Amino acid sequence: MSATTEYVSDDGTITLSIIKTAVDDWQSLKQDKKEKTEAFGVLIGGQNHDASQFWIEACTTPLAKDKSTRTSFDLKDSRHQKFVDKHFKASNGTSGYLGTWHSHPEPIPSPSHIDLKDWHSCCARNPDRQLIFVIVGISHFCMYRRAGKDFERICKEPL
Repeated sequence: MSATTEYVSDDGTITLSIIKTAVDDWQSLKQDKKEKTEAFGVLIGGQNHDASQFWIEACTTPLAKDKSTRTSFDLKDSRHQKFVDKHFKASNGTSGYLGTWHSHPEPIPSPSHIDLKDWHSCCARNPDRQLIFVIVGISHFCMYRRAGKDFERICKEPL
């Protein structure tokens, strides 16, 4: 496996291992210029039985059939799902869809009402696992997970 970086949640209860290529993608796609539109994709990885450890092994990035503006995106390209399916099969089912990521044009990002609505939908479609969501800002990325009916920030890390 390629190099990973380990992050610990703000409260010390969750460990996240993220492949370096994903963080590199986020760094290169952050919205640090006015002409950059939202970047986004799916997270591929896994978690242990009690969701205290997560690992992100890969992520997709915007593809040809996707759409985005400065403040919105629409993940349309079917190759995102094909990428998830490929990783699931290659890992014998231990690696799969873990959530989504997208960028915001703000230094330290926080979820919008639209983000929260989308995350609730993602969780409803995947009731068998805890999902994580990443928002990439200009100076930091933040990771979130569902906690009851709300979402909590797991950690805030510099890019």
